[in-house]
Order: sequence, then structure tokens, then C-alpha cells
Amino acid sequence: MIVGQGLLARAFAPRYAADPAVTIFASGVSNSRETDPAAFARERDLLRPLLEAGGRVVYFGSCGSATGDSAADTPYMRHKRAMEAMVAASPGGLVLRLPQVVGRTPNPNTLTNFLRDRIAGGTPFTVWARAERNLIDVDDVAAIGARLIDGAGSGGRRVFSVAAARSLPMPAIVAIFERVLGRQARVAFEPLGSPLPIDAADALSVARELGIDLGDGYAEHVIRKYYAPDT
Repeated sequence: MIVGQGLLARAFAPRYAADPAVTIFASGVSNSRETDPAAFARERDLLRPLLEAGGRVVYFGSCGSATGDSAADTPYMRHKRAMEAMVAASPGGLVLRLPQVVGRTPNPNTLTNFLRDRIAGGTPFTVWARAERNLIDVDDVAAIGARLIDGAGSGGRRVFSVAAARSLPMPAIVAIFERVLGRQARVAFEPLGSPLPIDAADALSVARELGIDLGDGYAEHVIRKYYAPDT
């Protein structure tokens, strides 16, 4: 069963939409800048009865929730950590922590849509020069995630990070977009932010088994797939 209609819901639907034993919960708060307690409560109230009903319930957490920097201490991240803990404590719960997922979506709040819109439109913007982000194709999330979900009974693991091998500094990501779009960004870099280390060993092992290369050059490959002008 699929709960939700967005990017992740569509990606996992071919495998799990008709599977009564697995619930893919892809209907959470999508805006990382959200601060309204009512929005967080709606997600919690929708998720709790699914966990109580039993069966496998898959929740998409955030790789950022495991970091110790100030970016992880926001209302959104505190909410994500609380939801991850609730799911992990449930007998059938499974958390897939994700970084910046890239795919075709009209959501203007995604990092990659933001960068594309600002650079293509010639709009000035500011980014944190020391911040790192990890980009992964939604199609790869679905392929790797399915393997982890179907094999989650072994080892008792409840939380997995699904991410590329390397996080990139924001200036490097902006530079990739400049190459792909053929436009120079009107960007100002502030000396703020911190690295984003992610332990995604299990997901990287699965990716190798599936023939998915999440190593060097992966971020540019993904950005070209979804944002090159002729796509």
C-alpha cells in the first residue's frame, strides 16, 4: 500500500501499491522550513494508526537528522527525529533515511528545483559555502530501498541511510548546475555550514549488487538526467 502521491510515492508504487504486507508512508511534511505544529501533528496522527495496525511500515526519515550541527536543530528536524524514533520502536517499522532526493516534481522547496529556478531565471541567491549536500536519484532510492525493505527481517536493523557515496559542498553543486544549464549563477557564498558525513554502507553494498554507481560523478549524472535543457 502507498500512502501519499508525491515523488517517493510514485517511485515505490510499481513495487508496493498492491502489496498488502508493506505500507510505504510517503505523505509526510515535505517542506524542511515548516514550523507549524499542526502540520507535524497531521503527519503523526496519520502515521500512528498505520504502525498500530501491524505489518511492515516504511517511513522516510532524513540523513540530516543524524548530524550534530545547528542545521539539525530545527522544528522540522526535531519532528523527523521524533517520527523516526516512533517508527523504529514499532515491531514492523522501518526507517529509510534520505538525503536530497532528485526527480521530476513541481515542488519548489526541493534544493535542486530551487537552484535550477534561480540560475535559469538569473535571480540572485545566497548559499552557505561550507555546507554539504548529498544528491540521489529517486529511481535509485526506489531500487535500493526495495532491496532493503524486502530483506529487512534479518539482523534486526530498523534504520538505514540511502545516499550517494559522497556529499558535495554547495559551491560544487552550484557549479554543476552552471555547466548543465549553460548559465552563470548570480550567487553569493557565505562562510557558513558544515560537512555532511553519511554512513550508507548497507545501501552502497546493495547499489553495487544492482549495478548502480553512486561514486564520483554521480551528482552531475543525476542533475543532467533531470535538468539538462533537452530533457
